[in-house]
Amino acid sequence: MADFLRLRRRSARAVTQGAYALKPVRSRAMRIATWLAVCLGSAAAGAAAMHVYATRAARESASCAASTSHDGLDDALARAQLALKQEAASRASVQRSADALTAEVRQLQAQVLFLQGQGRSRR
Repeated sequence: MADFLRLRRRSARAVTQGAYALKPVRSRAMRIATWLAVCLGSAAAGAAAMHVYATRAARESASCAASTSHDGLDDALARAQLALKQEAASRASVQRSADALTAEVRQLQAQVLFLQGQGRSRR
């Protein structure tokens, strides 16, 4: 057991005191080919992104042109909405005046009943 520990200490010293140099794992041609593949892939991804952007911009501008052809429909819709609002306002005004007239009729009926009661009591 002691021999094993001594051997282990020696190998640890040899590892820590040795001079090491990094050696490339791949050849120079392989590294250049990898670098070129990464550059070409990046360029292709950029081109695809620009194509998608241009297609989307063209589609959005086309949709704007289509919506301008519906201006007549938009105007008709706006006029119909305005007419509905005016009708609702006029109905509300008529309802208020009808409620006021109903209240006035009830008040006049009460006065007529009172006056009829006064006329009978005088006879």
